[in-house]
Amino acid sequence: MSAIPAPRDWGTFIVEPFGEYRARWPKKYNDIPDAVIETWVYRHWRDFQAWLPLRPLEWRYELKEFTSEEVMEVGHVGDWMKTLTYWGDDLLDGPTRKMTWLGKFMLENGTTPSPLIIAREAAGWRHPREHGCYMQAPLQIIEGHMRLAYLRALIRRSHSSVKPVHQVVLATLPPAVPSDA
Repeated sequence: MSAIPAPRDWGTFIVEPFGEYRARWPKKYNDIPDAVIETWVYRHWRDFQAWLPLRPLEWRYELKEFTSEEVMEVGHVGDWMKTLTYWGDDLLDGPTRKMTWLGKFMLENGTTPSPLIIAREAAGWRHPREHGCYMQAPLQIIEGHMRLAYLRALIRRSHSSVKPVHQVVLATLPPAVPSDA
Protein backbone atom coordinates (compact mmCIF):
# COMPACT_ATOMS: atom_id res chain seq x y z
CA MET A 1 0.00 0.00 0.00
CA SER A 2 1.25 3.45 -0.89
CA ALA A 3 2.19 6.02 1.75
CA ILE A 4 0.54 8.70 -0.36
CA PRO A 5 -3.11 9.18 -1.30
CA ALA A 6 -4.48 8.35 -4.72
CA PRO A 7 -6.03 11.23 -6.65
CA ARG A 8 -9.79 11.06 -6.10
CA ASP A 9 -11.62 9.75 -9.16
CA TRP A 10 -8.31 9.17 -10.96
CA GLY A 11 -8.83 7.81 -14.47
CA THR A 12 -12.15 9.61 -14.93
CA PHE A 13 -13.15 12.92 -16.43
CA ILE A 14 -13.94 14.23 -12.95
CA VAL A 15 -10.58 13.65 -11.26
CA GLU A 16 -10.06 16.04 -8.37
CA PRO A 17 -8.18 19.22 -9.29
CA PHE A 18 -4.44 19.15 -8.63
CA GLY A 19 -4.72 21.88 -5.99
CA GLU A 20 -7.08 19.73 -3.92
CA TYR A 21 -4.81 16.72 -4.34
CA ARG A 22 -1.76 18.76 -3.32
CA ALA A 23 -3.59 19.91 -0.19
CA ARG A 24 -3.97 16.23 0.80
CA TRP A 25 -0.30 15.43 0.09
CA PRO A 26 1.49 14.14 3.23
CA LYS A 27 3.69 16.77 4.87
CA LYS A 28 6.33 14.06 5.29
CA TYR A 29 6.98 14.32 1.53
CA ASN A 30 6.84 18.10 1.13
CA ASP A 31 10.45 18.13 -0.09
CA ILE A 32 9.30 16.50 -3.35
CA PRO A 33 8.85 19.29 -5.93
CA ASP A 34 5.34 20.09 -7.10
CA ALA A 35 6.45 19.36 -10.68
CA VAL A 36 7.12 15.75 -9.67
CA ILE A 37 3.88 15.43 -7.72
CA GLU A 38 1.76 16.88 -10.53
CA THR A 39 3.33 15.46 -13.67
CA TRP A 40 4.26 12.02 -12.37
CA VAL A 41 2.30 11.04 -9.25
CA TYR A 42 -1.00 12.87 -9.92
CA ARG A 43 -1.24 12.58 -13.72
CA HIS A 44 0.25 9.07 -14.01
CA TRP A 45 -0.99 7.51 -10.79
CA ARG A 46 -1.28 3.92 -12.08
CA ASP A 47 2.12 4.06 -13.81
CA PHE A 48 3.67 5.62 -10.72
CA GLN A 49 2.62 2.59 -8.66
CA ALA A 50 5.03 0.40 -10.67
CA TRP A 51 7.89 2.61 -9.46
CA LEU A 52 7.16 2.20 -5.73
CA PRO A 53 9.62 -0.73 -5.28
CA LEU A 54 12.37 1.74 -6.30
CA ARG A 55 11.30 4.04 -3.44
CA PRO A 56 10.75 7.29 -5.41
CA LEU A 57 9.45 9.01 -2.28
CA GLU A 58 12.99 8.68 -0.87
CA TRP A 59 14.81 10.02 -3.92
CA ARG A 60 16.46 13.43 -3.83
CA TYR A 61 14.98 15.83 -6.40
CA GLU A 62 16.55 19.06 -7.65
CA LEU A 63 15.09 21.57 -10.10
CA LYS A 64 17.86 22.27 -12.62
CA GLU A 65 18.44 23.92 -15.96
CA PHE A 66 19.88 21.68 -18.68
CA THR A 67 21.48 23.00 -21.82
CA SER A 68 20.23 21.55 -25.08
CA GLU A 69 23.44 19.51 -25.23
CA GLU A 70 22.67 17.99 -21.81
CA VAL A 71 19.11 17.16 -22.91
CA MET A 72 20.56 15.20 -25.82
CA GLU A 73 22.45 13.00 -23.30
CA VAL A 74 19.21 11.73 -21.71
CA GLY A 75 18.67 8.07 -22.52
CA HIS A 76 16.08 5.35 -22.18
CA VAL A 77 16.09 1.57 -22.10
CA GLY A 78 15.87 -0.79 -25.06
CA ASP A 79 15.06 0.76 -28.41
CA TRP A 80 12.97 3.56 -26.91
CA MET A 81 15.26 6.24 -28.35
CA LYS A 82 14.21 5.18 -31.86
CA THR A 83 10.59 5.65 -30.87
CA LEU A 84 11.32 9.05 -29.33
CA THR A 85 13.17 10.11 -32.47
CA TYR A 86 10.19 9.03 -34.58
CA TRP A 87 7.73 10.96 -32.40
CA GLY A 88 9.91 14.08 -32.57
CA ASP A 89 10.39 13.87 -36.32
CA ASP A 90 6.65 13.37 -36.71
CA LEU A 91 6.06 16.61 -34.79
CA LEU A 92 8.16 18.54 -37.30
CA ASP A 93 7.27 16.61 -40.48
CA GLY A 94 3.67 15.48 -40.01
CA PRO A 95 0.46 17.46 -39.57
CA THR A 96 -1.17 15.74 -36.58
CA ARG A 97 1.24 16.34 -33.70
CA LYS A 98 1.52 20.04 -34.59
CA MET A 99 -2.17 20.40 -33.72
CA THR A 100 -1.97 18.94 -30.18
CA TRP A 101 -1.69 21.27 -27.21
CA LEU A 102 1.80 19.93 -26.46
CA GLY A 103 3.00 20.19 -30.05
CA LYS A 104 1.71 23.76 -30.35
CA PHE A 105 3.26 24.77 -27.03
CA MET A 106 6.68 23.33 -27.79
CA LEU A 107 6.87 24.63 -31.36
CA GLU A 108 5.94 28.08 -30.11
CA ASN A 109 8.04 28.16 -26.92
CA GLY A 110 11.03 25.98 -27.83
CA THR A 111 11.00 24.14 -24.52
CA THR A 112 8.74 21.97 -22.38
CA PRO A 113 5.67 23.24 -20.49
CA SER A 114 6.81 21.36 -17.37
CA PRO A 115 10.17 19.94 -16.33
CA LEU A 116 11.26 16.51 -17.51
CA ILE A 117 11.99 14.12 -14.65
CA ILE A 118 15.42 12.59 -15.19
CA ALA A 119 17.38 10.17 -13.03
CA ARG A 120 21.13 10.52 -12.81
CA GLU A 121 23.44 7.52 -12.57
CA ALA A 122 20.57 5.03 -12.25
CA ALA A 123 22.26 2.27 -14.29
CA GLY A 124 22.31 -0.10 -11.32
CA TRP A 125 18.51 -0.11 -11.15
CA ARG A 126 16.12 -2.11 -13.30
CA HIS A 127 13.39 -0.11 -15.01
CA PRO A 128 10.13 -1.27 -13.40
CA ARG A 129 8.04 -0.94 -16.55
CA GLU A 130 10.50 -2.09 -19.20
CA HIS A 131 10.88 -5.85 -18.77
CA GLY A 132 13.68 -5.61 -16.23
CA CYS A 133 16.11 -3.70 -18.45
CA TYR A 134 18.71 -1.72 -16.56
CA MET A 135 18.29 2.03 -16.69
CA GLN A 136 20.74 4.17 -18.61
CA ALA A 137 23.68 6.21 -17.39
CA PRO A 138 24.48 8.96 -17.07
CA LEU A 139 20.85 10.14 -17.50
CA GLN A 140 17.58 8.19 -17.72
CA ILE A 141 14.17 9.67 -18.57
CA ILE A 142 11.66 8.87 -15.83
CA GLU A 143 8.68 11.03 -16.83
CA GLY A 144 8.13 13.22 -19.87
CA HIS A 145 8.75 10.84 -22.78
CA MET A 146 6.70 12.83 -25.31
CA ARG A 147 8.16 16.14 -24.14
CA LEU A 148 11.66 14.68 -24.46
CA ALA A 149 10.87 13.36 -27.95
CA TYR A 150 9.65 16.75 -29.14
CA LEU A 151 12.47 18.67 -27.45
CA ARG A 152 15.14 16.40 -28.93
CA ALA A 153 13.69 17.00 -32.40
CA LEU A 154 13.68 20.77 -31.91
CA ILE A 155 17.32 20.58 -30.81
CA ARG A 156 18.47 18.11 -33.51
CA ARG A 157 16.83 20.15 -36.24
CA SER A 158 17.95 23.53 -34.81
CA HIS A 159 14.34 24.74 -34.80
CA SER A 160 14.06 28.51 -34.72
CA SER A 161 12.14 28.50 -31.42
CA VAL A 162 14.43 26.17 -29.43
CA LYS A 163 15.69 27.70 -26.20
CA PRO A 164 19.29 27.23 -25.03
CA VAL A 165 18.25 25.90 -21.57
CA HIS A 166 15.38 23.77 -20.30
CA GLN A 167 13.92 23.04 -16.86
CA VAL A 168 14.36 19.50 -15.56
CA VAL A 169 13.94 17.77 -12.25
CA LEU A 170 17.05 15.73 -11.61
CA ALA A 171 16.42 12.69 -9.41
CA THR A 172 19.10 10.94 -7.41
CA LEU A 173 18.18 7.39 -6.41
CA PRO A 174 19.64 5.67 -3.38
CA PRO A 175 22.43 3.20 -4.24
CA ALA A 176 21.02 0.04 -5.79
CA VAL A 177 21.46 -3.15 -3.83
CA PRO A 178 21.31 -6.52 -5.57
CA SER A 179 17.93 -7.50 -4.09
CA ASP A 180 16.40 -4.16 -5.18
CA ALA A 181 18.03 -3.73 -8.56
